[in-house]
Amino acid sequence: MIQLKTFLLATDKTAIVKVYCIKVLKSSKNRIANIGDLIIICVNSINIKKHLKLKPRFQKRFNVGSMHRALVVRAKVNFQRINGIFFKFGENSIVVVSKQVVPLSNRAYGPILREFCMKWPSLGCVSVCII
Repeated sequence: MIQLKTFLLATDKTAIVKVYCIKVLKSSKNRIANIGDLIIICVNSINIKKHLKLKPRFQKRFNVGSMHRALVVRAKVNFQRINGIFFKFGENSIVVVSKQVVPLSNRAYGPILREFCMKWPSLGCVSVCII
C-alpha cells in the first residue's frame, strides 16, 4: 500500500533512483494506491552517471525536486490473481509515465505482471520480464 510520502524506487532507464509519493490519483476518499494505480511523485535522488548519459532535453526534465506521474508496478503488499495465486514483491517500485500512461523511457527493469501489460500495452513493450 502506497500513501502520502512513501518512498519508492524507479525501475526504468531514466536516471531517477528514489522518489516519494505526493498524491494518489483516485477518488478523494481513497488515499492508498496498490499495484497498477497512478500516482504523482517527486524526485528525491538521481544517479549522476546515468543522468550525464541522457539527452539534454531529458536532463532538464529529470532533476531532483521535479514532479511526474508514475505507475506502481511492484508493491510489498500481497496481490491476488483471479486464479488465487498471490504475489508479493520485496520493494515498492514505479515506472515514470506521461499523461497518456506511456512510459517516458524505453526500458523497464524487473518483473511486471501480465495483467498490467494487457491493460497498458505500451508498458508491456518496454518491460524486460513479464510474469
